Amino acid sequence: MEMSGPDSSAKSISAEVPYLRSELEQVFVEFTARILGDDTVERRAVQIRNGRTGAQPPSLEREGFQIARWPSRVVRERMDELTAEKPPLQMPQAYLDYWDDTIPLIQKLSHARDVVPVHASTVRYSPRADKKKWMTPAGWAHLDYDPQEAEVQLKETLALAGREVRPFSRYVLYQGWRVLSDPPQDFPLAICDGRTVLASDIIPIDYHMNSGGRDVNYRSRGSHYNAQHQWWYFPDMTIDEMLVFKGFDSASADATNTLHVAFEDTTAENPVPRASLETRYFALFD
Repeated sequence: MEMSGPDSSAKSISAEVPYLRSELEQVFVEFTARILGDDTVERRAVQIRNGRTGAQPPSLEREGFQIARWPSRVVRERMDELTAEKPPLQMPQAYLDYWDDTIPLIQKLSHARDVVPVHASTVRYSPRADKKKWMTPAGWAHLDYDPQEAEVQLKETLALAGREVRPFSRYVLYQGWRVLSDPPQDFPLAICDGRTVLASDIIPIDYHMNSGGRDVNYRSRGSHYNAQHQWWYFPDMTIDEMLVFKGFDSASADATNTLHVAFEDTTAENPVPRASLETRYFALFD
């Protein structure tokens, strides 16, 4: 497994990261929301380190994330199927086949006994792509699930997969992020070193959406600003790379894990509107 990628020499860049306002203790978000207003977020200038530079690249075990070169046959040969319009929460066959392409990577990185994909893959486009019916990049620093929601999603994932698994003592939610557009992207993904995030930084977010007349609610988490947060990104990602990060670990349920957010890279020369595909996987351990 190759861990190298396109060379970018800048060790860090300055960018704005939207955080939830410091006075807020809880937030409610409609799924259709693209950008939260100034009454909810405050933009903070931060340094975002280049994960491609330095002698020791970020790793899943240390910072909570890492990048790997892992080409996908589905991405290379069936891009039109992945990017075709679809109803929310519907998973076409191309998505299922993409999961099959990427499960071996999660197994290789995690050494898990079993890996089961979450039925929740999403393609996103940056606003400049002018894809009004699609999701846009995540507009605030967040974690996708809280501990209770992670447990709910695990049960639903196993039920949808129709799998009976042997008893396990630990489960970890891994998340995968892959660009579907050429570099450089205008809105790359920034990931925060989970060790630099305090439990007191985190506040609950309640999401709501209506799909096919069915109300769907789930619990997520956002973050207040903390100057100790250490942000990273991987510039000039290609379709043959996958950024993998830890979203939740039952062995450390109170840990904040890895905040993430899209940000505008104003240093990119003639950037391309970003398209990306995100996936989630539950890894089970004895």
